[in-house]
Amino acid sequence: MSAEELASRRRAALAADRVARDIARWASSRTLTPVTMAGISVAFVAIAAVWLTRGSMRTEAIALASLLAAYIVGRAGNLMGGSRVSPATEWARAGCAALTELVVYAGIAGGASLGAAARAGAGLTGPVGSRLRGTSLGGFGGPGWEGVWRLAVAALIVLELSQMAALCRPVTPAQAARPGRFRSFAGTPGGGRLLLAGVVVLLAGARVTFLLLLVLGVLGLFAMLVGGSRTALPARIVGYRGDGPVAVWIGRFVNGRLPPLPPLIVGLLVTGMLAWLGLQNLPGILVLTPVEAMLLASLASWHPHDGPWDWLVPPLLQAGEYVFIAALGFAGRVSPPVTFALLTAVALHHLDLAYRARNELVPSPVGPLVRLEGRLPYSDRSGFGWEGRMIIVGIAAVGGVLPMIYPLLALYLWGQLARNWLTGWSAGHAAVNG
Repeated sequence: MSAEELASRRRAALAADRVARDIARWASSRTLTPVTMAGISVAFVAIAAVWLTRGSMRTEAIALASLLAAYIVGRAGNLMGGSRVSPATEWARAGCAALTELVVYAGIAGGASLGAAARAGAGLTGPVGSRLRGTSLGGFGGPGWEGVWRLAVAALIVLELSQMAALCRPVTPAQAARPGRFRSFAGTPGGGRLLLAGVVVLLAGARVTFLLLLVLGVLGLFAMLVGGSRTALPARIVGYRGDGPVAVWIGRFVNGRLPPLPPLIVGLLVTGMLAWLGLQNLPGILVLTPVEAMLLASLASWHPHDGPWDWLVPPLLQAGEYVFIAALGFAGRVSPPVTFALLTAVALHHLDLAYRARNELVPSPVGPLVRLEGRLPYSDRSGFGWEGRMIIVGIAAVGGVLPMIYPLLALYLWGQLARNWLTGWSAGHAAVNG
């Protein structure tokens, strides 16, 4: 990138920040809250996603304008938040940031499915993408529009693992106040990543966009891993795991004496290997082999997770769940958009659990977290836990009813998210800001 282009980007960023500050002042004068601004940002992104599904250069340009509006409104909401925010505001901003980016992913992949030009070009459109047709990029992730959805799912998984790792990673006060620019950009959803996705899809199409986001997310995860500090782990990090009743019951027999990483790594290796070889090649009950392997991680559900590398446990647990659900969905002939919708609901559910545990919002009569006997474990009863969801979809695969179970489970989790927010988080936000 030339010096002139860099200078042009800086000027555009400064102009956007000036507009965001003006909007923040206006919103504050109208007593709008940061949560409201985050919701408006999601609305602009939803408009952009609708235009992206049309799959033409003109509609993608309109979508880019909507993404710019979403970025400015989101930036204004962050400026309004200040240094101290309520737990509900903190979760709302994180959840809306994740939702905005995942809605954009769905719009981009939908454009590759529905747009005639994008479908004919296998997700390689625009002045750059059209020149890449016939190369190895055209089949990366799988042929046709289904391959584009697979790339969207892979980008979703990496993004949510980055977001969870950022929550779990131990940081010093100085690092928390001034996070690294690249690490923050690569691992934090929303913000400038929305503009990057909008520009790339306009120039090169959906397939290149997801490949770029996937590489960016992997680099962000690597930067978090090598840049971790030796400070104390976040409090109540065991609540970030998302264990369900089965995992908590299994862990009770060991009572925290087994460190969490070794059994988890064994389960991940088995799950990853079988997913790579193809779950469709496993006959009958053997489809549940990854679930049985991942259940080894349940043995550490009562461990305090106070080791120097135990902060990796929640994102790694979720990686196993995401990979299993995605691989099973693609192997079981589930519609790729349905698999994407289920993974999005699971990812937001994990964020909800993490922020509740982080802010000690337990026990709650409506929330999914319940503290057991004053001890460390938390049981995700309403969401079934990571192991419960894996067991449900595994049994559905054995019974041949995956195409029916995936949308039902997605609708249930989305309903739980809406219920928990309306009856729990929003009430807490009103109490703080009332």
